Amino acid sequence: MTPKLLLLTVTLLVSLSHGFLVPGRSVVRCRDNSACSSLQEAPFVEKELPLKVGIIGAGSIAFGTASLLSSLGHDPMLWSPSGAGTKELIQQAQSSATIINDDTITSKIQSTGALSRAFDVRIARSTRELVRSNDNILVFALPVNCHKDAMDRFAPDIIEWMMESTQLMRIIISSHASLGAAYLMQLLRSEFQRQSGPSTSLSDFHRNIRITCWGTTTITARKTSGTSVNVLTIRDAVDFCTVPFKSEDTNNDVLLRTLFGPRFKYRDGGLLAISLSNLNPQNHLGIVLGNMSRMDPPPPPPPLNGMPVVEATVEPWYQGKCITPKVGRLMEALDLERINIAKVLEIDVRTIYEHFSWSFHVPLQTQNDQDGGTPTRPLTVSEMNQQMHYYKKNDVFGPTNPESRYVMEDVPYGLVLTVILGRLLNCPARLHESGIMILSAMYGRDFLTENELLKGLGLIANDGLNVNAYTLQEWKEMACSGYFKEK
Repeated sequence: MTPKLLLLTVTLLVSLSHGFLVPGRSVVRCRDNSACSSLQEAPFVEKELPLKVGIIGAGSIAFGTASLLSSLGHDPMLWSPSGAGTKELIQQAQSSATIINDDTITSKIQSTGALSRAFDVRIARSTRELVRSNDNILVFALPVNCHKDAMDRFAPDIIEWMMESTQLMRIIISSHASLGAAYLMQLLRSEFQRQSGPSTSLSDFHRNIRITCWGTTTITARKTSGTSVNVLTIRDAVDFCTVPFKSEDTNNDVLLRTLFGPRFKYRDGGLLAISLSNLNPQNHLGIVLGNMSRMDPPPPPPPLNGMPVVEATVEPWYQGKCITPKVGRLMEALDLERINIAKVLEIDVRTIYEHFSWSFHVPLQTQNDQDGGTPTRPLTVSEMNQQMHYYKKNDVFGPTNPESRYVMEDVPYGLVLTVILGRLLNCPARLHESGIMILSAMYGRDFLTENELLKGLGLIANDGLNVNAYTLQEWKEMACSGYFKEK
């Protein structure tokens, strides 16, 4: 038995024993193993493996996520917001005539690195096709600054499908930031009432939707061409929550394990916990501030006294190697601000050290010498990154373009919410806010007010942050329900 088949078999047996998935049978089982009176009561409707999964996006993370899904026996489908991300895949399919009878386009992606394989992937040409061609499972796997546009485009088709079906719609946001789930839930509620009428109860809608939010992605990846991806690492642990909160969606989410393997850790605190569990933006802030001259090489100088024109060069640099002790200390101080906010909220979140250990497979502590005579101690962030570079050999090149997502996406969409929470709780994130202001000055723009998701939730106004838009109690209720109640 192959490892992939073994994993699917074990997962299926666990699923059957808990009554979540009943492939090949006509009766849907509830958690107590009794037949549900209606499909609406079932946490997940029976599906045959492999599961068909729609992926919203066609960049590095989308390609890497598709590779992971395929490696575990599932059938991914990609959708590109502009069409550019799947253009070469479609051309490849057309040249090899891999269009099946129902006009679905099937192409092939070559994956290297942690997942070395070639696999088939379906391509959706519209939002409607993606929603209706899969097993009511959608994964948002595109840059966070593209989430609002994608959510706006998909909402009508999702609600149209939900109104025609009694099955549960599962949406996964990989990874979650800027209360994207709350914006999506607000949008879907509004669209449901628009399509069904304002007097219609929202109870059926809430019963048939689950939005699962990840604190980070399951993989890290770099797209190497329009038909290939290099999967750099597969994370050992991914924090998650699901809204609306249901007790069965905690540590026993069989669907997540079936799709992506046993790597998920439920975090109490709902959306607040997951919002404070995405460490990539704060880590990237430290990296950017410590390495801006590497990201922003100077242009060629003007000619001088008839001397030959100098050609400017961009020098590649290793990101982990350049997390020096001073840069690492800044990253640790940024993390402490986040941890302090979580403590005020009485939420347990992963530390920056756990993040690097679980994501890049380096130890949390120094290792004893062979004779056992050297006591262990915690590693610093800089030391962990040096181990990644010199021993694990999984370091990556840092950005060499000032328009990198480390700034354009992570600053407005990854840092601003931490600033809002810090102000709300009287636990200011001064380093986060200072970093935003410094980069705003460098780029000549106001990153503090560019987050369209938070604008849609009323947390950013034209003149700045609207910290008092909701009370702390309303924040806590939103963390479990997935939406702020209308006032």
